Amino acid sequence: MICPHCEARLRGRERTGRVCGRCRKPFALEPKSTRGLHDLRLRRTVERLGDGGRVVLTVEQLRWAFHERRPPGPVPRENPPARPNPPRFDHPVVIAVNFVVAAAAMTGVCYLLTLSIGLIVFTLPLAAIGLMVLHGAVTELVRWSRRHGLRSAHEQAERAWQERRKRLKQEQAQWTSPLGNDSAWNADMFRSSVVERWIAVHGALPEGVVEESAVRPAELDGPAALGVLCPDRTVTAFLHANGFPARYRAVLVATPAELPKGLPVIVLHDASPAGCLLAGEARAARPDSPVVDAGLSARTVLAAGARAVQLYEHQLREPLRRQLRRLPALTGAERAWFARGLWSPLAALPPRRVLATAERAADRALRRDVGFLSWPVPEVPQ
Repeated sequence: MICPHCEARLRGRERTGRVCGRCRKPFALEPKSTRGLHDLRLRRTVERLGDGGRVVLTVEQLRWAFHERRPPGPVPRENPPARPNPPRFDHPVVIAVNFVVAAAAMTGVCYLLTLSIGLIVFTLPLAAIGLMVLHGAVTELVRWSRRHGLRSAHEQAERAWQERRKRLKQEQAQWTSPLGNDSAWNADMFRSSVVERWIAVHGALPEGVVEESAVRPAELDGPAALGVLCPDRTVTAFLHANGFPARYRAVLVATPAELPKGLPVIVLHDASPAGCLLAGEARAARPDSPVVDAGLSARTVLAAGARAVQLYEHQLREPLRRQLRRLPALTGAERAWFARGLWSPLAALPPRRVLATAERAADRALRRDVGFLSWPVPEVPQ
């Protein structure tokens, strides 16, 4: 890695303890423990996502920038654990042979002891072998005498396991096929391994990055002129941090019922069935208001392919089918993508794209130019 202070190229042994071996100054991120992320790479990513300081982004948007861009892979379905093993019983002849061997060993011990006490070296191993064989023979004899009870207990346990297996298969038939999300950069991991470490070393977040909780809604200069429906708290905090509500005198709400009456509306949402239904719900809640759908579409995500963040939500098939039946405009590929339980978050798109699209949608809504606003294909954060 390159030292963020002296820009020296450091090998592993030259940065022990997260301290540069050349200038002796500490740095925040060790690439070996942060999946290749280091101080300079994070700063360059912030500068690129923030369009050279013109756009403020949130910590959550920064996390999405480093999320792996690949569709979730299938998770193999397994049978319920702890299937009982059928009991095995030795043949009576084998048990009888074991008793004979044990008796012969113990007889040999007694004979050798009577000859001389000096033969104790040979008698002890022989006695141990005889005792072990005798113990095994007695145990198997007891099991043989209880074989009917053991078989009955196994059959009962096997029936219970088969019932669990049947319920599991029924559940799998009712739910979307399991896929595996990459959770290496979930919110808690990113905060503990990147954000907190950065603040501890540098004293504050990188310039141009804010905490969502630190963003305060702006007060409008005059009466509201626009309603913005967006359930994503990350996106609403991002819009507030960049002065969008103040510039457009916009009221940002999370549900259709909160939309102000008599104002044009723009809708920002994830690429998900619930998100795609949000514009229709806004029109039903405010039938007299023009509504611009500026949300992320499945078409855009599919066009981006492996460059877009695609996540998986394990959900019941039938409610999902009901949602998709309310979206007749979906293509076959989009419908199949949603049917797998996949979706893509709006907050994962580059911040300047989100802001530019919201501004274009606001301009159209204020001009009463209502219609669907298509998203550009997402770019790939580096």
